[in-house]
Amino acid sequence: MSGVLGLGKVSREVFNRSVLPFIPVEKALELDGATTNLSGNTVIAHSPSIGVPIEALGFFSFHYSASNVASKFGKPRHLISGIYLPLKTTEEELQTIVRSLGEEARKYGVTITAGQTATYYGVDIPLLTSTCLGEAVRALGEIAVGDEVILVGDVGGEAVWLDRLSRGEETDVWKRFSPLPAILALQEVSGVKLMHDVSEGGVKGSLYEVATSNRYGLKVSSKDVVLYPGADKLQGDILRAPSYGSLIVVSRKESIETIKAICSGLNLPSAVIGEVTDERGLVFDGEHVQEQKRIDLDEIYGSFAQKDPLIDELQTALDRLLKIPNLVDLIPEVGTNIVYAKPGARSSDSVAGLIGRIIKGSGKPLVCGEIAYGASKYLSSVLFEAMRIDPSKRAAINIREGRDIANGLRAIGLRVHVLPSNVEGEGCPVAEYLESSETIHDAYLHPGDFGIEATTTIIGENPGDLVEVLERLVELER
Repeated sequence: MSGVLGLGKVSREVFNRSVLPFIPVEKALELDGATTNLSGNTVIAHSPSIGVPIEALGFFSFHYSASNVASKFGKPRHLISGIYLPLKTTEEELQTIVRSLGEEARKYGVTITAGQTATYYGVDIPLLTSTCLGEAVRALGEIAVGDEVILVGDVGGEAVWLDRLSRGEETDVWKRFSPLPAILALQEVSGVKLMHDVSEGGVKGSLYEVATSNRYGLKVSSKDVVLYPGADKLQGDILRAPSYGSLIVVSRKESIETIKAICSGLNLPSAVIGEVTDERGLVFDGEHVQEQKRIDLDEIYGSFAQKDPLIDELQTALDRLLKIPNLVDLIPEVGTNIVYAKPGARSSDSVAGLIGRIIKGSGKPLVCGEIAYGASKYLSSVLFEAMRIDPSKRAAINIREGRDIANGLRAIGLRVHVLPSNVEGEGCPVAEYLESSETIHDAYLHPGDFGIEATTTIIGENPGDLVEVLERLVELER
């Protein structure tokens, strides 16, 4: 594999190697799209998937749209998949995403009919879109006053999972968060009239959608709702929390026992929680629900990025750096960057730093860009040479040069080396100097040269140590 994916739509070679082997297809792929048989009984649904770990993205991308087709009493048959990835995404990460998508599609007999796989500027975290097409197996029932509302599945499992993710815990419990098995099984029950998955807005949000999308209303109680283990410990209204995998069912009374038996066979709890009324809207535990409120936990969606301890450590150091009083006085005209390398790094793709720089603006430090791998060619080259001499030296930062800087660094115990202005070579002067050196100092001052600003480069074992150096340096100046 070639490693990092190129910009834009992936090449046919990458597609054949890292996408096609993992997905079920109906026939040989065609240019731009595909032709398949449709009829008046075709059910179509479209959904995005974003903000979850990459190993779960393909799973949810399939189930979001396939479950919506099934809830409209359709049998999922075809899927159109869009996979849109950030720059620097690796082919291995692509395979992780597509593998789970393909596994779920095969499990339910669905073929990937068309789609696109690409990396783009402006895509900060992986985004998958899916359009599912299915064949209707029967018509939706006509909802009537007196029909009962059943909640299938325990509530709050997805919220518990998201909470664990936000605290850095890893778990594959998400593999059970899909209503699709229950929906497909309940399609055969003649008394079932409507099914709606519980997603954004939680149980209350989903009930509100049902209640406001037809000419009847719902009167519901939370008394018999079954909570997922640990859900009761979460902050906020758990009945508004993400609970994908749970299902709202509206059915005739005479089908309730059949529904409960099917759910029991799937190891899913089920309970009658309310009924259809002639008063429009949702009444929940005696109160009229007027809007779909959200809870803070929802903010994790769309903002979750794959956990990377190195980037997290660098981000923590950057946040601490920006709190240093008078930091702006240490920033050179070219700006400051701080970088952190993986152990044994030999390419810039293994060194994280700011894509831009910390610059001076209106007397304050301003951060341009975000932390990512491959962000600083010059400081990366310094680390490669420093790690050759001492593998523990994996972090570096640049600040302005000056006699006060040199004296201050020496005063706090750092070994400082002043470089000649005319270091030979076309790259970073510090890296060029270290290339022929077998010893390493803590800081290197370059006095500048024609077209090169005078700067100081400080090297350490981690970014936190570098920030501590600058904190002590600023303290000396007070």
